[in-house]
Amino acid sequence: MISRRRGIVTLLALCVPASLFAAEEPLAFSVDDATQSYTITEQGQPVLTYRFGEVPLPAGVEAAHFGKDSTPYNGAYFTDGSRFGGERSDYIYPLYGFHGEQLTADYPADHVHHRSLWWSWCEVRRHDKIGDLWAVCKIRAYPERITKMEAAAEGAVLQAVNVWRYDDDPAAIVNETVTIRACPTTGTPGSRSRTVDVDVRLEALVDGVAIAGRQKVDYGGYGGMTVRLNPDIQEFSMRAVHPNPDKWRGDDLAVVERVTDQNAWGDAAWMALYGKYPAAGAATPDFTTIMMFESKATPLYPNNFRYYGTTCISLAFPGWTIVPLVKGQPLDYKTRFVICEGKTTIEQEHAAFQAYQQ
Repeated sequence: MISRRRGIVTLLALCVPASLFAAEEPLAFSVDDATQSYTITEQGQPVLTYRFGEVPLPAGVEAAHFGKDSTPYNGAYFTDGSRFGGERSDYIYPLYGFHGEQLTADYPADHVHHRSLWWSWCEVRRHDKIGDLWAVCKIRAYPERITKMEAAAEGAVLQAVNVWRYDDDPAAIVNETVTIRACPTTGTPGSRSRTVDVDVRLEALVDGVAIAGRQKVDYGGYGGMTVRLNPDIQEFSMRAVHPNPDKWRGDDLAVVERVTDQNAWGDAAWMALYGKYPAAGAATPDFTTIMMFESKATPLYPNNFRYYGTTCISLAFPGWTIVPLVKGQPLDYKTRFVICEGKTTIEQEHAAFQAYQQ
């Protein structure tokens, strides 16, 4: 269903009353036309909101600026005083828990360019030209159209097309199609789970385009599919399972459990994020787990992970590797998030990983 403020219409049937589907369609859409925000709901409770339209800087928040040096780019960052972290679109905010609590953060004070649950790359190249989609600097994703919005008993699907443009050139260089799928909640209160798939297709519109993560710094390689968690999270910890991880300074964080046992888990790779989030009416909230998976079809699988004390966590495709986007050869980047009540075991996480890869 779609709810446009006061009106409700069904998406699935022609000339059939929406009431006939009410028992079979727990998932629906609520659309805010003014902000072009699309919220998937379940039994009236929010699951996630996709920000298709531009999200302005909140009151009292200012964009940041890179420093200045003798060269405009030092191989990792712009050094020409460029503005970053400003207005943006094309991301999910918030991702919700089962009690309406917000699991993610937008415009956090320490990194204003972080945006809840998003997909971006620190280097978007065209020949020698570079824009930083991660930091929202010199390049942006611009909304084009919503191509699918369907709610059914098996889930809700939202598909949006955006184009990437450099700030100084009106010509689009990449066509991006994002498909967001939310499945109905399973389980009983206290042990519920919900699956959200975020699939991104990138199609070069011009020659000479490539993407990469942050280059030439020891904490770099980040980019790809990323979450920034609610800053009010309590008792945060995480498990990172990877058969052959690179050496990463985030491994020294006390909150990180690194698992590399190929005999036990084979080539499986995932992250599980644990924490307690403030929820209205819950004086002592329990743990919520967010699992993050990338499809084995992703180039360079298993890609490495990046995680920081700021609770910014990336499935870091493609890391330091520069990946060309070739005209006529779309690149598909598919990921899954599983949100669970309670703190999951490694066996439960592995089972969810295997279910996703089937």
